[in-house]
Amino acid sequence: MTRHTPQNVPASPSAAPAPDLPTEPDLDAVPRLAEGISLLGEYEGGGYDEPRYLVSRDDGQMVLVSRMLNAVLGAITGDRTLAQVAEQASRDFGALLSPEAAQYLIERKLKPLGLATLDEQVAAPPRANPLLALSLHRVLIPAGAVRRLAAMFAPLFLPPIVVAVLLALLTLDVWLLVTGHVDTSLHASVGSPGLMLAVFGVMITNTLFHECGHAGGCHYGGGRPGAIGVGVLIVAPAFYTNVNDAYRLDRRGRLRTDLGGIYFNSVFAVMLGAIYLTTGFAAIPTIIVLIHVQMLQQLIPLVRLDGYYILGDLVGVPNLFEQIPPILRHAVLRREPARSIRNLRRRVRVIITIWVALVVPALLAAMVNMVIFLPRYLDTAMVNIAQYWHVCTVAFDRGEAGVVTLAVLSMIILLVPWVGVTSLVTRLVLKILRGVRERVRRARVGAGHSGEIGQREQELAEYQR
Repeated sequence: MTRHTPQNVPASPSAAPAPDLPTEPDLDAVPRLAEGISLLGEYEGGGYDEPRYLVSRDDGQMVLVSRMLNAVLGAITGDRTLAQVAEQASRDFGALLSPEAAQYLIERKLKPLGLATLDEQVAAPPRANPLLALSLHRVLIPAGAVRRLAAMFAPLFLPPIVVAVLLALLTLDVWLLVTGHVDTSLHASVGSPGLMLAVFGVMITNTLFHECGHAGGCHYGGGRPGAIGVGVLIVAPAFYTNVNDAYRLDRRGRLRTDLGGIYFNSVFAVMLGAIYLTTGFAAIPTIIVLIHVQMLQQLIPLVRLDGYYILGDLVGVPNLFEQIPPILRHAVLRREPARSIRNLRRRVRVIITIWVALVVPALLAAMVNMVIFLPRYLDTAMVNIAQYWHVCTVAFDRGEAGVVTLAVLSMIILLVPWVGVTSLVTRLVLKILRGVRERVRRARVGAGHSGEIGQREQELAEYQR
């Protein structure tokens, strides 16, 4: 599960391609913002030496920009000329910004990101497409319905209720372990197809309730959650909630949104405990154990689970995976640290470097393991699918609906990793091809404009100091 859609990550202005520019700027040209652009103010609690500012695009993505770029965007009103925009941006930024520099920022930084332009048409904005993100995702609950659910569940985040739920969960856990109900439930559930099917169905419900927790936390902090959907995270099915709007909340609001899913798992477990005390349904202690396993799994910050976003919000850097290449180039290849690394506070840089040192070997080991054992897994999966198909046909002839349903679900679960691996490999190949093509294009453009670009980059570096 992940709380974000794959297009949620604030984009980096430095990654944008650079178009050709005329030598002399047209001072009477009128810059304009793209449709649906909203300036959301400072990114609160950021881990950068200087403040960063959030800009919301019409497609729902957030863009994180520097103070200089934010000043230029704020100066663009649709009726000011380039010279007037440069003058106003200079006042807002607190340093002289020439029309040439304003033109450079608009055309080479803001336009490729789909934020502003000096032309008649704004470039199609790039969409974030991280490799280790959900693929094949589809909406299950539309945004309007999610917001109504979030408003209904938001009171659960009142501090007295949170304390009561956590105390109740602790009491329930101790009671289940001391009395031995967990061991009895596990033995009963494993030997019964009907109970296993009940466990599966309740866990799916718990997972959807988890996503409602992210939406409720976002709403409680003043944000507007989006849709809830389902997709494939690497090789496993996963639900997600679009809470991009949480980026504009303060750090406490973002962390509440991050932890909302795990907190709602606790709420769900407490409700199941109350039902167990009333009904004695044998599978419930097993389900509560699985909910705890799910909660611990969500705290792992290696991939885009809740722990990843919790760590990002604690250090104030929204996209941790974006920091991996520059940190590796600096630490392994001994190159000068990139600007994106130099701009981080020292404590934040140390924490992210430690995270990179842990996550990169873990992901590489997982990828190597997947490549080595994938053929064996696929062969075993085919054998198991054939067995489940035989069980399904026999159970169908006998009229055993529970066994049929469980067998079909088992076959689907075995097929999902195939779909996930195929999607991952396809996206990886496409990213490599796009990267090679972009490097070739930049090399050709840079050969003809290196002098002009270098001079303007040096001029902007002076402004940024």
